[in-house]
Amino acid sequence: MVKTWQIFIYQDPMNRYEISCIVLAGGRGKRIRGNDKGLQPYRNKRLVEHVIEKISPQVDEIIISANRNLTEYRNLGLPVITDNNDRFDGPLAGIASALPGCTHQWVLVVPCDMPDLPENLVASMWQHTKYSRLVTVSANNRLQLILLMHRNLLASINESLGDNQRTVMRWVDSIDHSIVVMDNEPHFHNINTCDDLDA
Repeated sequence: MVKTWQIFIYQDPMNRYEISCIVLAGGRGKRIRGNDKGLQPYRNKRLVEHVIEKISPQVDEIIISANRNLTEYRNLGLPVITDNNDRFDGPLAGIASALPGCTHQWVLVVPCDMPDLPENLVASMWQHTKYSRLVTVSANNRLQLILLMHRNLLASINESLGDNQRTVMRWVDSIDHSIVVMDNEPHFHNINTCDDLDA
């Protein structure tokens, strides 16, 4: 039976943690006319640059998961890892491909389309790693594509992908995990469409 803990604690920022971070930027960008979402301009920077700026003070290493425009991503000065195949199988496949390249045992996973992530994100999640190998975030009444996970969960991810189950949240539901509730936080707004970018 899968156990889930909901935790309603939102910590103040702390020092940088010795964890890795995977920024997911490997999608097809279907909702933005096929453009590469991470490279779209937003408030005088590209979306992925906003995410890196918010996360870099909180982690020790950042890896970008991307499948297109690799030179542009590499020009950001960070390692870039592509999926193990060219099928664009989604975020779970991106995590599976990038996880072996991470230096640390604990890995934060964030999408490239949340430019306002909070400066205390890692601090709020880290304290709950004692409960399980996977910590997720619930904000605005739904789970977000934000994970803090132990790298030994790679086998479970590969098993899920092998069963043709590529949905991140279904995989999350299949194993024990903790949920940090951060409701009513504007930090977790996704830039999903061209209208979002224009706004």
